[in-house]
Order: sequence, then C-alpha cells, then structure tokens
Amino acid sequence: MSEIIQNNSTDDIINFFRIFFISISTCCIASKIMNVTKFTKTKKIITFIIIIITSIIYAIEKRMISNLYITLFLLVTLSFAYSKITDSSMGNSIIAITISLSINYVLFFAAVCISFFPIFILNVENEFLILIILLITYSIEVLLFSKINRFKKGFSFLRKNNDILDMLVLNVSAIILFSIIILSNYVKGETKKIGFGIIIFAIIMFVTIQKSLQLYYKQKQLIKTLEETQAELEKYKKDVKELEEENLNISKKSHSLVHKQKQLEYKLNELLSQTETTITEKEKEELNSSIENISKELYTEKAIIELTKTDIPNIDDMLKYQQSECIKNKIDFDLQISGNIHHMINTLIPKEDLEILIADHVKDAIIAINHSNNENRSILVRLGKIDECYGIYIYDTGIEFEKETLESLGKKPSTTHADEGGTGMGFMNTFDTLRKCKASLIIKEIGKPSKDNFTKVIMIKFNNKQEFRVESYRNINIEVKLDQDSNNENNSKSKVTIK
Repeated sequence: MSEIIQNNSTDDIINFFRIFFISISTCCIASKIMNVTKFTKTKKIITFIIIIITSIIYAIEKRMISNLYITLFLLVTLSFAYSKITDSSMGNSIIAITISLSINYVLFFAAVCISFFPIFILNVENEFLILIILLITYSIEVLLFSKINRFKKGFSFLRKNNDILDMLVLNVSAIILFSIIILSNYVKGETKKIGFGIIIFAIIMFVTIQKSLQLYYKQKQLIKTLEETQAELEKYKKDVKELEEENLNISKKSHSLVHKQKQLEYKLNELLSQTETTITEKEKEELNSSIENISKELYTEKAIIELTKTDIPNIDDMLKYQQSECIKNKIDFDLQISGNIHHMINTLIPKEDLEILIADHVKDAIIAINHSNNENRSILVRLGKIDECYGIYIYDTGIEFEKETLESLGKKPSTTHADEGGTGMGFMNTFDTLRKCKASLIIKEIGKPSKDNFTKVIMIKFNNKQEFRVESYRNINIEVKLDQDSNNENNSKSKVTIK
C-alpha cells in the first residue's frame, strides 16, 4: 500500500514539473507567435502563480479525470491567463494557446524520442534523472524554435484578419492535441503502434503550416503589388493633370499669339496696299523678325515634351530623334506605349528592324503632312500591345497615297517625293520585315484632311497572318497574302479593287 502511495507521489511530482514546463513554454511561444514582448512585473508574477496552481491541479487530478477533460482544463486556464496578461480577447487567446500548446506537445514528444538515446546508452533508471534529461532536451528545442528567423516577429497572419489561415492552423493544432490525448490513453503495448502515426502527423502539421505561410506571403506580396500599382496609377493621374494644365497654358499662349498674328497680317496688307511706297530693307527685317518670334513662341513648348520610355535605348533614341524632326517641321508628335516592349523585340521583331520601321514610316508621315494644306499637323505613334496584339501604328494628318503607289507597294520602289529624300525603299524594307516576322500590314485611310482627325494610319501587326490590306474611304481595297519569296509577285490569294 505504501509502495502504491509512493509511486503515486512520484508520478504527481513528475507530472507537476512536466506540465509546469509545458505551460511556461506554451505562454512564451504564444507571446512569440503573437509578437507580444512587453509585460509588467505584476502580470508576470500573476501568470507564474496561475501556472503553478494549474500545474498542481493537473498533477493531482490527472489520475482521477480523463485526459480529455484535464487537457481542456489546461487549455482554458492558460487561455484565461494569457488573455489577462496580454489584454486580448478570450477568442484570440484560445487560438494562440491552442497553436502554442500543440507545438509544445510535439516538441515534448520529440524530446522524449531524442532523450531515449542518452537514457538508453547511460542506462539511467532513476525517474527524476530521466525527467531532468527530458526537460533539458525539451528546453533546448523550445529555445531553438524561438530562434527560427521566419518566426522572429511571430505569425503575422494571426495578427490580421485572415480567417482561412486562422482556421487551418487552429484545426491542425486541435488535431495534434486530441492525438496526444488518444496517445496518452493507450497502454504501453499499443503505444508503439500509434507512435509512428503521431510522428508522421506532426511532420504533416509543420509542412501544412509552412505551405500556409508561403501562401500567405504570396497573398501579401500580391497586395503589395496592387498597392504599388495603385500608387503608380495615382502618379499617372497626377502627370495627366499636369499635362492638362500645361496644355491649357499653351492654349492661352496660342490665344495671345493669334492677336499678334492678326496684327502682323494687318501690317503686311497695309504695306502691300501702298503700291507707290517701296518697302525698305529695315522694314523687311522687322517683318521677318516678327514672324520668327511668333514661330518660336508657338513651337518652343513642343521641344521639351518628354516621351514615354520603352527602356530600350536604341528605340528611345530613334523616337526622340523623330520627335525632333517633327518639331523642326512644326508637327505635333505624340507617342503611346503599351505592353512589354522587351517581349516584343525578344520574340517578335529584332530591335534593329523595329528602329528602321519607325524611321521609315515617321519620315513618310512628315513628307505627307508637308504636302498637305491641313491646319492639323500631327503624328501619333502607338507601340506595343494594341487590341490584344503587338504591333506599331503610325497615324498622320497628311495627304493620301497615290493609287498607283498603293498598287506597287512591296513590288518595286515607288515614290512621288524624290526631291525631299524619298526613295521608295521604305516600303520595300517593310515588306521584307513582314515576311521575316510573319507580320501583317494594314493601311487604313480614315478620311480627307481635317482639323479634327487623322487622315490615315499605317498598322503593322505581329499576328502571324502575313497579310497586306488597304482599307480606304476612297473605295480602294487591297487584300494580299504575302508569299515567303520576296520576289514572287504572282500570289494566288490576292484581291485588288481600285476605283
């Protein structure tokens, strides 16, 4: 009888120290995963007292109460203590303590497995010495777990409203706790059968938590990217607003210059009407000077407009050069970039060929505008992904193509402006590039020159269709399937209608 009482007392003491260490570690790891670091001295003392009382009750009642109820008692008591020292809600405290307690049970179970080897090798039989070895191993594991870099600032998803991860980790932790309870109810002979299952489940738990954390961090990165995109959008809105204000100022300036222009026209008409009076050289110089000053005032602003960058130096330099050419010819030059231009030159067209396309067709557009009486002198270059297809579109307000020129495009060099540097080789090079890149050329004539719209657009699409089409308001329609042989003019899949 006395031996039984002695054994019960030994078990109570061992259970006390075991649960005392687990309870202390549970509160520490709960604070760690919730990133709670500051505690008052009074709260620390109160927590320590609650843990001692809980450990005593646990050790005494463990022999008489089911493991399920005694574990629930431990869970609720530690949650209550944790909520008081951290001033958090009982619900959050239960989540933190449940996760922490399951982690500690797994660590303790691992400590039992690790301690088996030194105990077996040293042939230790004293239960208190075994307990000391076990608690030292367990304490080292807890310390190492606290030093993991990923958990340096706790489980950040527990401090935010992420219900999915909360429930996932909570469910896994609850299953671990109940597995420990089931394990503790088995007799020694049966324990071996479930021990390996617990080890495997513990590994699955840590892998699940790791994958959940990776998913959370990816979601966090996505949110960060969205926030950066939002900030970038706000910046673009701000830039657009600044450009609108700049355009308004230019409009005001142009309005003022109109009066100067009218005044200059009046003076010219006055001088021309005086047939008997000879215009002196000084008056001619004054008139020329006035005209030059007005021209400078009208076109100064256009030279400093910053173009959107493609981040490809050769292409950016070519576009900047074409902008300067347009400014020299008093033409508005606009550029729109969309999509990834790096993808375009890496997979669809070499950057050297893209440079030549821009140079050839902007030059043609400048010549077409200079031969037009249209007040609207504008060129628009669109580059990148347009209507779900990468390409380059060049709009201008110049004259239309000659019908004979449209018929001979791609077949032989043709130009009506040889005196201005036109060679007709631009479109020959373009058709070679189309065949090489399996691209299509669409020339769309929008309408007669007007101050409200462009007259035509040259569209080069990298759509693998190898087509040449002309769509015109003048009833000029051409549809040609390009042949891989650049010299083959007899194409069986061509349709030409010119009226």
